[in-house]
Amino acid sequence: MISTLKKVVLFISFVLVSLQADGNVWTRETKGLSPEKRDAIIKAYRESNTSTLEFEDDVAPIVISDIENNILVVGASVGYGTRTETVSNMVGAYDVDYRISSFKLLLGKDFTLWHEEYTQPVRLYMQFTYSALSTDVAVTTYTFGIKENMRYWPLYESASYTIYPSLSYEIGSASLQRTGYDISGITSEFSGGLSYQRGNFEYALNIVYNQTAWEHPIEGIKDESKVFKPI
Repeated sequence: MISTLKKVVLFISFVLVSLQADGNVWTRETKGLSPEKRDAIIKAYRESNTSTLEFEDDVAPIVISDIENNILVVGASVGYGTRTETVSNMVGAYDVDYRISSFKLLLGKDFTLWHEEYTQPVRLYMQFTYSALSTDVAVTTYTFGIKENMRYWPLYESASYTIYPSLSYEIGSASLQRTGYDISGITSEFSGGLSYQRGNFEYALNIVYNQTAWEHPIEGIKDESKVFKPI
């Protein structure tokens, strides 16, 4: 009973101290303990004697508001280009060209993954795209993607902003309605370009190549479209 009461008191004390604590956090700029201080702490713990330990405040604490690494990425983009659709069967094939404009909404998160700790150059994201064709047909796509933000290879860098290359790949499903039929397909997209990052804001210009394999409503016909556009 006494042991349980001690745990409750310690927990309540911890919560109260946490609420009153400063907003300082550890980041990649925070320096670790020196080997001498680390060994002194271990020795004091083993000898059950902490009276000789000296605690020091951080010289330059980092506050939460100064951290630029994102918690969540929310983005929007527009693009315009050309689309070529190829319809074929056992006899032959023909191509049709369209103009296409698109609007995208993105929700994602940056991660470290295979890079140096805390750098977070890899973005995993989900994306919704609405594309309008010159034939009054609208295409909607839902995709999952991965993007490599190459901040470690900056083309230009200053104290306030950075310009760097980026590459991304995504895959998902697409759908449209044509001549009374609901048509779906598998879509994949590759893009590359430049990103301009200033603080927590990012602006990008990319060249996009998209390919979609449609499930044609008539059996035996293969329907495939390809899109090339800046966005």
